[in-house]
Amino acid sequence: MFIIGKILQFFFSPFIWIFILIILTALARTENKRKKLATITLVALLFFTNPWLINNLQYPFHAPPMPMAANEKYDVGIVLGGMTSYDKVNKQGHFNMSSDRFIQTALLYKKGHIKKIIASGGQNGVFSEDNFMEADFVAQNLIDLGIPAEDIWIENQSKNTIENALFSKQIIDRNGGLKTKAVLITSAFHIPRATLTFEQAGIAVRPYPCAFSMSASATQFSGANMIPASWAMDGWGGFFRERIGTIYLKLKGAK
Repeated sequence: MFIIGKILQFFFSPFIWIFILIILTALARTENKRKKLATITLVALLFFTNPWLINNLQYPFHAPPMPMAANEKYDVGIVLGGMTSYDKVNKQGHFNMSSDRFIQTALLYKKGHIKKIIASGGQNGVFSEDNFMEADFVAQNLIDLGIPAEDIWIENQSKNTIENALFSKQIIDRNGGLKTKAVLITSAFHIPRATLTFEQAGIAVRPYPCAFSMSASATQFSGANMIPASWAMDGWGGFFRERIGTIYLKLKGAK
């Protein structure tokens, strides 16, 4: 599933589509065909780099904030990987733009909402990242914040959300199961698919979205939101990944 996911991610990238169109335009044998392909390429480029379009497409699928009530207590919080990156040159990991997952996990523990933490995530790159394991890196940083090591369970073998759920379930079962739901901590755009994945794996979860990548204002029509931006193209890749993954899970669950 990891390899299939990476292959689909490659082919469902608008950047790849536009690159292919550019190549076809350059190889066109007639001037008329070249002009048509150039027009199609320009329209596709403007479409996929439009922030307003992708924001309006993505926003309905983002989980809204789900703050904890003061009396909410859970056995464990499961924080999913994807919040770190590895620098092969300097041989070290670092937090990336999704690091709010780490921050919210630490806060939930410090406020007494969760008793234990499962840091879930191995190597998520296609190629080896030396001996860097995301869960190990996250766990060490939680310990550096003063969270006892005995309250952190490390799951450092998973490469995707399906494995996050399966391997976390194994850890939970080895430690006597759960009396309450687990708190699932991940990015707001990832919560719908991740929640479905964990529930299909047999883990009842209380979703806790964080790392919000957009607000309602991002969907409003304005001149600024119509200016082409390269990051909008990345947004399409993330949208396709989440939607395809969710459709797969629903079809799997319907069998």
